[in-house]
Parts: sequence; structure tokens; C-alpha cells
Amino acid sequence: MTIAPALIPTLVVDDDHEVAGIHTGFLLAHGAFDVVGAAHTGARALELADALRPRLVLLDIHLPDMTGIDVLRALRNRSGEPLDVIAITAARELDTVRAAVAGGVLHYLVKPFGAAVLNQRLDAYVAYRRDLDSHAADGSAALDQGRIDQLLRTTAAPRAGGGPSATATISTPKGLSAPTLDAVMLDLRSQGRGTSASDVAERLGMARVSARRYLEFLVARGQARIVPQYGSAGRPEKFYVWTDDASRR
Repeated sequence: MTIAPALIPTLVVDDDHEVAGIHTGFLLAHGAFDVVGAAHTGARALELADALRPRLVLLDIHLPDMTGIDVLRALRNRSGEPLDVIAITAARELDTVRAAVAGGVLHYLVKPFGAAVLNQRLDAYVAYRRDLDSHAADGSAALDQGRIDQLLRTTAAPRAGGGPSATATISTPKGLSAPTLDAVMLDLRSQGRGTSASDVAERLGMARVSARRYLEFLVARGQARIVPQYGSAGRPEKFYVWTDDASRR
């Protein structure tokens, strides 16, 4: 007899009671999640996280008593098994996205978004959890590079419709992180006349070579184009300009 996978205990955090209810409905309709609680303030979210020990938190950034970033940092500093966080918020500020990425969110969804986008992220998370459980069942604490790369890939979701409100709803290739791609995309979109890989790296606190890999990936996808910038001497520097032509393919 086949045993169904255990439901993933999930905590929903949103200051809007109605929105929290909508998210709860999506989770329950998906079929892989058990909503163990809902919180509408940061303090209550931390209380429920300690009491209920969820595996996943759907976290809003705008809360009445503290920011979602503060909640994220507190969750990361707590004892016990680490939990996973998906940020679902209207916050688009670069500093907020950077802080969320640094805090280890698996996905960063910008409101408003379509049901298909959320369901794809939930599907990607379920695949990620199943991979983790599969590796744990092998009885080996150490993972080789191939398995690590596989885990990172399963946090990404395929691209869906929804226009600019869906920030990074594209699958990422081996070696690229979906949350970091979100941050690079938002940064590039905020630079109207384009930007260099060096400037992206400085703003996001990452290595220049890493920033260039993400930018080149967006160029290959048709979401960015390269515009040479000629200085007073030497070779022209590559500037990257956001286009999002991929949505029209």
C-alpha cells in the first residue's frame, strides 16, 4: 500500500485578515499543505512559530508592529530545526529584497500576482521538500555537489504569465539561485538607462563575476540587452538594460 506524503505544516503571516484567508485557501486547495496557524502581527508570528513549529512560513513584509524582515531575522536566530520562508508582499524596495535574500527566503512574490504563479511556487517548494526528505532517507548527512545543485534547482519555478508583477517566475539553470535572480531582476529594472555588472554587484553585495552570470542569463532569456558604453580609454564596458522581451515570445 502506498503511503501518502505527510502534509507540510505551514504558518500564514499577513496583516490583512482577508488576504491571510485567501492564502490559507490556496494552501489547502493545493493539497500538500496543512495550515497550522495564521498571524497578523510580527509578535504573534514568532509566538506561533515557537508553539507550532511549522516547516514553512508565508511571510508578509508590511506588518503593524515590526517588519517581515525583522520576523525573518528572528526566525533565523531561533533554536531548533530551521524553517523555510516564502515572502509574499507588496514591498518592492531594493533594500527590502536584498535583506530578504540575505535572510534566506526561498521565493519572493510581489503582490498582486495570479493564482498560477503562487501554485507554481508551491509546487516547486513541494518538490524541494521531497528532495530533502529523499536525501535524509538515504541516511547520509553529507551531500555531493550534484545533490546540492539538485536541491537548489528544485526551489525555482517555471515562468508563468502575469507581466511585471511576477518578478522571477522563470526556472533557473544549474548554479543560479532563484531569490538572487529576483534581486538582480529588480535591481536591473530600477536602472532605467542600464547598469554594469560591477554596479549590480556593489548594490547587491555579491561578486562581480556572479552578477555578470545572472545578467548574461537574463540576456539569453531576452529579458535584458547589452549596450556598450565607451569611456575615454580602453575597451567599452558592457551595460545591461532591462527589456523583458521573454514575456512576448
